[in-house]
Amino acid sequence: MNNSFIINNIILIHIILISFSFIIIFFKSEISNYLKIIDYPDNNLKIHKLPTPRLGGIILFFYILPSLLIHYKINHIGLKDLIVLIILSITFFIVGLIDDRKLLSATYKSIILITLLLLIVPISNELIIEQINFRYLDLSINLKKAAIYFTIFSIFALYNAFNFTDGVNCVASSLGIFWITFIFLKSDNYTNFYYQSILVSLIIIFYFNYINKFFLGNSGTSLLSIIISLILIQEYKKNNIFCDEIFFILFLPGIDMIRISVQRIMSGNSPFLGDTNHIHHLMRILIKEKFIFLPYLLIAVTPILIYSFLIKNFYLVFALSFAMYFLIYLFLNNLKKSN
Repeated sequence: MNNSFIINNIILIHIILISFSFIIIFFKSEISNYLKIIDYPDNNLKIHKLPTPRLGGIILFFYILPSLLIHYKINHIGLKDLIVLIILSITFFIVGLIDDRKLLSATYKSIILITLLLLIVPISNELIIEQINFRYLDLSINLKKAAIYFTIFSIFALYNAFNFTDGVNCVASSLGIFWITFIFLKSDNYTNFYYQSILVSLIIIFYFNYINKFFLGNSGTSLLSIIISLILIQEYKKNNIFCDEIFFILFLPGIDMIRISVQRIMSGNSPFLGDTNHIHHLMRILIKEKFIFLPYLLIAVTPILIYSFLIKNFYLVFALSFAMYFLIYLFLNNLKKSN
């Protein structure tokens, strides 16, 4: 099977999947009403004005799942690893979809997903982080028996951090586009059909979220978080990406999650209690909602750009990124208090 034949077939499959995505979008009202996944602006935490379908996860799921099967067929990956990826992707998606419909409690979701990870992750050695290696830091940590638990903690932390980014149009989808683009560049494999599919589906979702046609939804953030987690682990184990690089591409959602959780606990509230104190919510004081993704993405990209091209010192870049985040937060928070 020659390369031109494979490329032509990949293009054809993309056309089919894009067409199917637009069919879903065309019938968005019917699908959303049937599944009861419409987001109503019915409390103080909602900033949109009109009922909006939470359709992004549906589009992502029906684009990504066939792509995953085709990708593994093309690359002759083991059946066991494929089954593990499918089970994790489907379960995270379904839990998110149920959450879109019924608003599951954070505790209940956490129990389901952590139990799933404890049962499924150990099946595949390809998904277990056994050693922590850095690109520009002379440090290597062998996790030994803690490897499985560290892997599960990392996946669950990314799941929570990414869910914290949802709430303002295009923030989560643009962050996903940044992550998969970075992975694309680091993997140096631009013909990877699976990565292409994630990028194309996110661009579609980004555009229609930008024009207020639908939200990514909990199903979308949950599915995308597990997809990105598994891809990062796979590329890390191939030595295409290192721990310090992963740390900096995830820095903004990670530090925002930690800051908000600490503030909630110090206030005597549950760390899972929703609010509008996220950095992207605070940006509404200065920026129109439809443009918030731009400064958010700029802040998210800055640490890895500095680390990759300017300062190859982990501790210094961490200190600069930390200072940048909290200076921006304090500035926005003071503006919020004065208004």
